[in-house]
Amino acid sequence: MKARFFFFFILIVLVLAGCEKPECESDAECQKLHFSGACIDGKCVYTPIPGECGNGICEDSETKCTCPEDCDICAGPSGPFELVCVGDLCLEGIPESKVKPQISTDEISAGGDKLRLTTEFNQPFNLLKDLFNVRISLSSANDRNADRKISKLTLLGEINRQTIPLAEKIVDMPLWPGSEIDAGLIVDFPTAENQGTVSDLELQITYDYLTGRTTKAPKTLVVKNRYPRVEFDWVKPETPYPCPESCDDGNPGTQDVCDASTDFFCEHRPVPGACGNYVCDADENPCTCPVDCGPCSDGGTYTTFACINKECVARLKGGISPEAKSLFDDRKLGPVHLQNNYDYPDPFNTAEDRLVLNFNIYDKDADVKDFKITTVRVFESTNEIASAEPNLALPDAGSSGVVEIEIPLQAQPEIDRSLTIKVWFEYKEGDSKKKSSYSKPLGKVALLSPGVPK
Repeated sequence: MKARFFFFFILIVLVLAGCEKPECESDAECQKLHFSGACIDGKCVYTPIPGECGNGICEDSETKCTCPEDCDICAGPSGPFELVCVGDLCLEGIPESKVKPQISTDEISAGGDKLRLTTEFNQPFNLLKDLFNVRISLSSANDRNADRKISKLTLLGEINRQTIPLAEKIVDMPLWPGSEIDAGLIVDFPTAENQGTVSDLELQITYDYLTGRTTKAPKTLVVKNRYPRVEFDWVKPETPYPCPESCDDGNPGTQDVCDASTDFFCEHRPVPGACGNYVCDADENPCTCPVDCGPCSDGGTYTTFACINKECVARLKGGISPEAKSLFDDRKLGPVHLQNNYDYPDPFNTAEDRLVLNFNIYDKDADVKDFKITTVRVFESTNEIASAEPNLALPDAGSSGVVEIEIPLQAQPEIDRSLTIKVWFEYKEGDSKKKSSYSKPLGKVALLSPGVPK
């Protein structure tokens, strides 16, 4: 009985085995991503496709960051750090989830100007990849200042009660109203440690500018901004980091470089002669390259700027109503008595207006003859502004004459000057020839020079 049962069991198994459906009949039925399939004896056999992520093999061209499916994920502790992806490489570092950006904004004074300073940096700060970012703009401009420039940034800090330089960057970028300077400082200092803390951070800004009302003098200031409540935590993994995927700053005026010579940080080197290199070159102006030379705008009370034939020149604003000024000068010069009028408009358009001097002999001694106005000069302090050699003869009492003086275009489109005229004269008294001079202050006059370049 048992033998018969076993016989039937074997028979059923053989029948069922003969009825089993094949897994495949052709290679086309064997499909699997990143594998090539073949149908062999009714079964699909899969072979990894070389070079494809997901084929189950961590190949030489793959890393934990480019193909975690084959190489495992880049995570977990590594000494005092954790494994993180830096580009395509799995290296020691700090996960982004544990990094907090620190941002502060301050307003600082610099030679009568007000600067808006924003700094941003990560905490903790990875010395192999992070930048201490600085943004500077002009929030308030003193009208005595011009040609402002940030020439250098220096970051200091205290370690073990010693103040040391942490970073320094030569900037050499112009600053004008409406512009912003954005610079990233590479923090680097000698240390055998792989992590630590810096206290008492201080950012020093070297600020160059010209200042003065009439004559501009160069000045340099070092403006300091302190961060007394900031504990600057830093880390320095042992394995060098690669360059970022891209260093392109979108500026055709700079050459973007990153290699071992830059410690694998991006560096943007100015291209000589190119617009965007932060230098207003001789062949550039605010109309042809405003990014280097500043905008063709602004102006003063009576003037503005505009681009004309690709040159940024001063133009007069509309609706100017000059005040007609007239000074009476009752002048007794020994044997000669003059009564003069000096007329001019304020503001004074140097392209059109004239200083009109009306000379008149009110009275003179009988033995005085051949009175003559020989020279007239216009001064600001000791600086001569304009002059004329009229040799104006005033022979008799009641004689009068007019001298008109042109004031040349000034270097600045609009400038207040305190003017004084000095008049040289001569005459004969008896057999003697006399020469002398006198001065008359005109007061402060606004000189306008339309057409001068910015």
